[in-house]
Amino acid sequence: MERGQLLYTLIVIVIAGICLLLYGWWDTNRFDVRHVEIELKRLPKPFEGFTILQISDLHNRAYGKDGLDMIRAIQGLSFDCIAITGDLLDRHLPKKRENGYRFAREAAKLGKAYFVQGNHEWRIGEWQEIQAELNLRGVRVLNNEKVTFSRDGASLDLIGIREKTGVEEIQALVSPDVCSVLLAHHPERIWDYAKTGVDLVLSGHAHGGQVRLFGHGLYSPDQGVLPRYTSGVYTSGKTKLYVSRGAGNHSFLPPRIFNRPEIDLITLKTPSH
Repeated sequence: MERGQLLYTLIVIVIAGICLLLYGWWDTNRFDVRHVEIELKRLPKPFEGFTILQISDLHNRAYGKDGLDMIRAIQGLSFDCIAITGDLLDRHLPKKRENGYRFAREAAKLGKAYFVQGNHEWRIGEWQEIQAELNLRGVRVLNNEKVTFSRDGASLDLIGIREKTGVEEIQALVSPDVCSVLLAHHPERIWDYAKTGVDLVLSGHAHGGQVRLFGHGLYSPDQGVLPRYTSGVYTSGKTKLYVSRGAGNHSFLPPRIFNRPEIDLITLKTPSH
């Protein structure tokens, strides 16, 4: 290749790279509301249509002034409860922590809101303080515990766990005769969750694989390059896993590309056949 052609090629590559990064930055500062239906074999008939609004990996992000753009989007939705599946805060951005707490407060005004610890809340090292702040804002922290919803004599368990919780500890929270939804930040632990007999797991952490090409993510924390669990529904035995792409972006990671942030409106369904 002649020097002129090589220079031209390099210029094109650089311009394309800059355009891609600018597009990623622009797209990362928007979000979608993703509507999902998940069939659960053991879901009691009275819970047909039970809807959970999942927010994961906000990382102190505020959309619009005081983060109200996302709150306005939520106001237009109908749901039975809110599940915040970890990394509401970002340990590298302590000065922006109030963004996460403000979102929690405003979300809790719109419905029953539950929170489970992510790796960032765990690594901050102020867990008691974080719990107190969330409780003050009307969010219930599920600290290796569960709440039970009742409808027409039927029950549905919502279980929430901390980081590093072992299989036996999760198993102790699972009632074999009750359909259960587990809030757990890490999707790569699906094999552990499946051992406990839970019906559905809601996770985040993978950020959709950061860059998505041809429907697949390229990198995820704890899964590495070409991660398996980044977005959507997966199955292990009798357990289903739903992985949110997340509502924010890690402070140290590059812009998300072809991978717009999202919040997830998950509707539970009984089998159609």
